[in-house]
Amino acid sequence: MGRYRYNKLEKELNKVLKYQQDELAEIDMQLTEMRASCDAQISESETLLKSLGYKPEPPVPGTDSRPLPKIPAAASDAWEDMVHQAQERYPYDIALEDLLSQSEFENAYQDLEHINREFRRCTALDGVDLSMTVTAAALQTLRWVLMPEIGTTIDKATRITADEGEELVKKLKEEFVEKHKDWPTEKKQQGRRLREQEGKTWKEIIFSGVPYDVIKGSKKVLKVGLGGNTHRYRTLGHDPILGWIFGTADILTDTLTLNNLVSYRVEKGSLTNKRVLIPQLFAETSDQIQSDKYKLPAAVFRQAVHYKSDMYTKDGLPVPLLGAFNETLAGTLYSGQYDFLCFVRDSKIEGTSAILSILINMIISLLHGLYYDENRDGNRDLFEVRTRKILLYSNVLASTGNAAAAWITKNRKMLDVGGLLITISRLYTDARFIARAKQEFIQGRLDHHLRQIISDADEILYAF
Repeated sequence: MGRYRYNKLEKELNKVLKYQQDELAEIDMQLTEMRASCDAQISESETLLKSLGYKPEPPVPGTDSRPLPKIPAAASDAWEDMVHQAQERYPYDIALEDLLSQSEFENAYQDLEHINREFRRCTALDGVDLSMTVTAAALQTLRWVLMPEIGTTIDKATRITADEGEELVKKLKEEFVEKHKDWPTEKKQQGRRLREQEGKTWKEIIFSGVPYDVIKGSKKVLKVGLGGNTHRYRTLGHDPILGWIFGTADILTDTLTLNNLVSYRVEKGSLTNKRVLIPQLFAETSDQIQSDKYKLPAAVFRQAVHYKSDMYTKDGLPVPLLGAFNETLAGTLYSGQYDFLCFVRDSKIEGTSAILSILINMIISLLHGLYYDENRDGNRDLFEVRTRKILLYSNVLASTGNAAAAWITKNRKMLDVGGLLITISRLYTDARFIARAKQEFIQGRLDHHLRQIISDADEILYAF
């Protein structure tokens, strides 16, 4: 097939070019034969005239006033028709090697290299550009040097105790019930069994403990039991994000859902071995919500209250989502006292770092744009390539320096994650912009070269 890979349009284009090349070769061969035949007939005619005593006189230049015959314009077929004709003749794929000779390939590569050198020359950084690159890299480095370190664990002295958390929960529950005292609290069904099937009322949901806090019976059911230091990162009800879904569902259905998406029924404050599949869990949740419109807001409030009490205690809540993907890492961080509040704090730090990095890039881009001179710098897009290079180089230098400093000092807390993400995004966006600008530059030069060839051919054609 050749050294290159082609998409569908390129394959069609190759076939059409091959078709036209062969057609032109056939026409050239026919013209050569016609020219040879005409030359032979002219020679015979001259010989006959000489034998009859006629002496042909050479034409005087400029005396032939006959107008040149007009060359009829070739009828252009639709592209689909041309592709169809080419595919009928060539049912196989056509490669560039079938169209160009070795010397033509070499000439094409030489032309491309010449255009590439011209593009590099037009987009090379000058003295001002290099100065701005150094300035931008210095500002980006100063940014991450002055940013606080991440990964600092919680200070238990700043957290509330478990008793204080219980007092807070009790106060919030009473305020909620008092605010909604007009909501009905009686069960609709009659009979003990029907009342049990109906589930808890909204008020019972408020004053009951959450089922995903249950530890009793877990060792018997799970073999590796849930403890005070493990149940928060192993149950989805404690996940700061997933808990809004699974924690609320567990509250409504009296179940406990682990981070492996396996749910167990909770009965009389103890974990049972009755498994509940996730589809069944959501179906039961839907039934509970439809049975009483007050249950869902009560369950969501109960989930929020539990978050509020656990979040600010000494143990805290685990890092969100991590337990569902990597329980070992979630447990390591949690046992190392790195919890949800630490994660929120570090996210704010890295978010601020990323925003500052973007602002520095914007300022440098605006300042560099002030130096643009159309007469000196030419095309605006080529000048923009230089701007993108300044931003790309400065961000890479700053991020590389940060990574090197973190590696040398063995201090992962100083790693500038926010700036690193901005650098990665610039590697993608700026590289794409430069590649697109280069492609347009090459295409423009090729179009100019083609127009020059056509112009020269027109001059030769109409010179006579």
